[in-house]
Amino acid sequence: MAIDERIAGYSDKELASLNENVRRLAQSGTVQQQAEAERLMPLIDAELAARKANAPPRKAPPGRKAKKAADPAT
Repeated sequence: MAIDERIAGYSDKELASLNENVRRLAQSGTVQQQAEAERLMPLIDAELAARKANAPPRKAPPGRKAKKAADPAT
């Protein structure tokens, strides 16, 4: 199975690692590696965007209650 067919099955960590490697190879790889990286980047970006869109909303961290200011008149 080709790598582009496996992208959707990667874990978030694996996909992040692949993304880093593809970006690096696009800059400093051989001509063939650069071409493959350029082909894969849009596929990886689309998968990352889909995961972000389908992720459940994050809960806001619990807020702190404001402390009452000490009344200097008392």
